[in-house]
Amino acid sequence: MKKNRKILYIAGLCGALAVGVFASPFAQVNTANAVTQNDPLVSQSYVHLAIQQALQSLENGQVQPSRAAVFVPVFVPIGSTILGDYGTEIILRAGIATAHVPTAEGLANITTEADLPHNELIERNHMLIIPRADGRGIRAHSDAWFLVKGDYQIVSIP
Repeated sequence: MKKNRKILYIAGLCGALAVGVFASPFAQVNTANAVTQNDPLVSQSYVHLAIQQALQSLENGQVQPSRAAVFVPVFVPIGSTILGDYGTEIILRAGIATAHVPTAEGLANITTEADLPHNELIERNHMLIIPRADGRGIRAHSDAWFLVKGDYQIVSIP
């Protein structure tokens, strides 16, 4: 007997909930403006069209892909220097290296919140940021591995 009461109670609660949802003003659909550009809902064909247009503009060279947003491992042989572009992030993972700074300012060591001057020894696993593309970088005094995010070039500076 108690089992039947519970079933009736749950069924009545579900029925009342359904009536409340369908009778509410929020459940009414405005079909007058269902297909406009301002409608936040999009169809599958619209999404496919937008993707095709983006791919075509990328293939035609109208859109340039952005810089990599991930760290990539970079090997720098002894005596070479890795120069970074604006905002390039560099982490020394293996080897011995020093800061190469041809200007008065240095490299930003984010780990220690310090400014590294020219020829300062780089500590492993410290994140460095190249603030400007003015020839700043890191010189390898042994074969070295770096993790680099951003644009860079490896050069031999005497």
